[in-house]
Amino acid sequence: MIQFLALSFALAIGFVNMVSAQQFNTDNYLTMPHGTGTFVITTGQRNATLISSFALVPKFEFFVQGNLFRDYRIDNYVQHFTTTVYAKYMFWANKKNNGGAAAFFGFGQSPGYYADTEYTQLHKNIWTAIPITIPLFKNMISWDIMPGGMIDFNTKDTNEIALGFTWSSRVAIYKIIPKTAIVAEVYGTEGQASSKPEYKIGLRWEPNDFIVPAISYSSQLSGGYGAGLEIGVVIFTPQFLKKEFIQNNHITY
Repeated sequence: MIQFLALSFALAIGFVNMVSAQQFNTDNYLTMPHGTGTFVITTGQRNATLISSFALVPKFEFFVQGNLFRDYRIDNYVQHFTTTVYAKYMFWANKKNNGGAAAFFGFGQSPGYYADTEYTQLHKNIWTAIPITIPLFKNMISWDIMPGGMIDFNTKDTNEIALGFTWSSRVAIYKIIPKTAIVAEVYGTEGQASSKPEYKIGLRWEPNDFIVPAISYSSQLSGGYGAGLEIGVVIFTPQFLKKEFIQNNHITY
């Protein structure tokens, strides 16, 4: 019953589409304004993550991510540290800029990919994803869909190539709690490089434009352990590539 309610909740709510995904798997179509930096720090029962992104080119973001996986809920759990580098390009936005599409391409662990405590290393994995955002009911609801794919060149250290189709979906209802978004998503990986589907629900407080704390809970849809309880914070920098900053610091393109 708890799993059914959680799944129903995940399919009914989410968070505003104007901010990056932070500790959630699904992202939206938006890239941060040119010259902005974003730093994400999360920790929880299974995952600890540090993400840095920089919008160095208009409509592009460049990411570096480190992940520590250790789960004290499971006996003899093998710890892993993985890294991933990737880029995001926003190739389309509607006239109101409340919906659109983007593309990810990266090396390393594919977001949301988890299988039997095995995680792909940076040089052993290539992944891509297409986040699409659809606004509904005059922006009260935003639906994010993120299909993708991955290639693991050394699955489970066997030198065999495995293909996977990644999927992730999130809907969003904002303005229910002042300055707070209710967060939910479902995601998984199908194919040779498969990963059991998980859901994640949580709350995200948005007190200002520079710092956003969040708390979430994740579990597998089949009832197994997911990421569990997580807390995180997103820190946004001012636009360090504004014209005034460039002139004052003698930076040229």
